[in-house]
Amino acid sequence: MLPAVGWLGTERSAAPRGSLGAPCGRPQPPDSCLLLATPPQHATLVRMTTRRYLQVKTRDPAFLWRMVIGILAAGVVVGVAVDWATGDTPLKKWVAADSFLDEDNDQPRDLPDDIQPPPFAPSFKEAEAAAAVDDWRRVLVLSFKSTAESWTHLGPAFLATLTGIAWLLLLLQSAQPRGLTDARLLAPLAGLLLGLVSIPLTDFLILWQEYRWGIVAAHDLIGGLRDNILGVGLREETAKIVCYIPLLPWLVRQRDELAALAAAGAVGLGFAIEENIGYIWSTSGEGTVGRLLMPAPAHMSLTGLAGLALYRGCRWPREWGLMAVAVFGTVVLVHGLYDAFISLPALEDIAIASAILFILLVRQFFVELRPLQRDAQPALSYSGVFLACVCFVTAATFVYLCAVVGWRPAADMLAGAVLTESLMVYMVLRELPERLVTV
Repeated sequence: MLPAVGWLGTERSAAPRGSLGAPCGRPQPPDSCLLLATPPQHATLVRMTTRRYLQVKTRDPAFLWRMVIGILAAGVVVGVAVDWATGDTPLKKWVAADSFLDEDNDQPRDLPDDIQPPPFAPSFKEAEAAAAVDDWRRVLVLSFKSTAESWTHLGPAFLATLTGIAWLLLLLQSAQPRGLTDARLLAPLAGLLLGLVSIPLTDFLILWQEYRWGIVAAHDLIGGLRDNILGVGLREETAKIVCYIPLLPWLVRQRDELAALAAAGAVGLGFAIEENIGYIWSTSGEGTVGRLLMPAPAHMSLTGLAGLALYRGCRWPREWGLMAVAVFGTVVLVHGLYDAFISLPALEDIAIASAILFILLVRQFFVELRPLQRDAQPALSYSGVFLACVCFVTAATFVYLCAVVGWRPAADMLAGAVLTESLMVYMVLRELPERLVTV
């Protein structure tokens, strides 16, 4: 005769009171198992139940739609309230008075002198003057000073930080840290901070290449390719990889490829945060969503792939030494071509190639990432985290624009950006493990 078995597979006759088995002569419902469990068992059951609930809920399309609508609706309510609280500022009155565009040349109108914003980073002008007289020590100091000045523009700095934090959350979730002291958590956080330092190094290299190598911005095909590949691509990827190198000895000792990839990706996100401040400031906040969905993951992927190859080159120099150099060269080339297809008039007919490069680049990053992961189904879905981050950044951008120009112009400005970038959201959702989008 088979023994009587309780809800969790334990024999009722052998289960003492307070254990997971049923203490009485009839099966107990699952909820009573929680009541009868010892404290350690109770905590384990609660964690398992909560994890299962989140796994189901954050993979439910209906729940995700409600979450998206809820976050965006909250942003609209807060934005309208902020518009009312800040009142009719001179800038709001100027924006409401007429069209953004000048009727004569179809270009954005110039702001009147009395409402012009302060200069973005005035010390960079001083750095240019120092570079002209070969005072490179002063150029380096002023490069750091101009970077610090960019953070005085609080609104753009806050939005730029959100664009980086959004991808950092997804990166940390993908890294699957096993505790608060795990390298998979600490290395990406350190990488993000080091990535912030890569911008002043890039500013220094801009002037060095201009005055020592003669590389300057150009709009013709040959000069433009030279500037974008040997200029923009080389200096930015060099600055980021230099900031990643201090983490390498520790990462090699950890012998953890996932930590190395996550740390390198976070360095790229630190660079993207700092770079995005200037772009968001120059577009009065309108470009935030675009900077979130393309440059931020692009920098994460570029530096992540180069950093992982360098890590492997340090661990296995015979097999990966030359490969690390080749990967870095490829990253520089892809970065330069990505910018060239966007900016050069001679390539405007095939500008779609820039988006294709972006898709292949980010896809390759996740191709390297997925085999290194152990937990294929985390509690929170990647799609849920991604959608929550995108919606939160969009809502925060709307609130900022409401404070600056008012809610009606803010809605007009942001609607176009959201529609333009919705294709990128679709493509990312299609590549995430949950495959919520299959079309």
